[in-house]
Amino acid sequence: MAEFSNLFGQRILAKRDGKQTEVSVTELDGKYVGVYFSAHWCPPCRAFTPLLRKTYNLQTALGKPFEIVFVSSDRSQEEFESYYDEMPWKAIPYSETTYRSALGRRFGVMGIPTLVMLSPEGHVVNTNARTAIIRDPEASRFPWEGEEERPAFSLLPIFLLIVVAWLVAQFLFGRR
Repeated sequence: MAEFSNLFGQRILAKRDGKQTEVSVTELDGKYVGVYFSAHWCPPCRAFTPLLRKTYNLQTALGKPFEIVFVSSDRSQEEFESYYDEMPWKAIPYSETTYRSALGRRFGVMGIPTLVMLSPEGHVVNTNARTAIIRDPEASRFPWEGEEERPAFSLLPIFLLIVVAWLVAQFLFGRR
């Protein structure tokens, strides 16, 4: 089992009868955990959250060992509360800025929304689970292990090679 307390602390938020309550982080034991970096003010986040909610509800209804932990980038407790009300999963309390910041650094989060999938042992299985879920909203490939998005092909190296070749040609064969 993973020591999720190293990542999230001892207590996280959960929904019980529609209300937020603190629960032990041990509720994550034995589950794949999606670490969801998002914020109320972020339009791409607002667009992705309903899809993630649908996938989460489907997987948990099927009894899959799956949980999500929301890591807020909101600007205030009020924004956090409003946004978290739309989510059925767990969350790092907004007041836990140390854990929220450390998670972003640990997983190299450069923008939001970001979803990082962890194995029940706490190992990273996908740093770009957002794209995996967009491609597989029915979660037929859950937990999306090894589905990292390949970087897009870039013409920049070819362009630079052409520019360097041209400069060398100008130097060697240019006007004298």
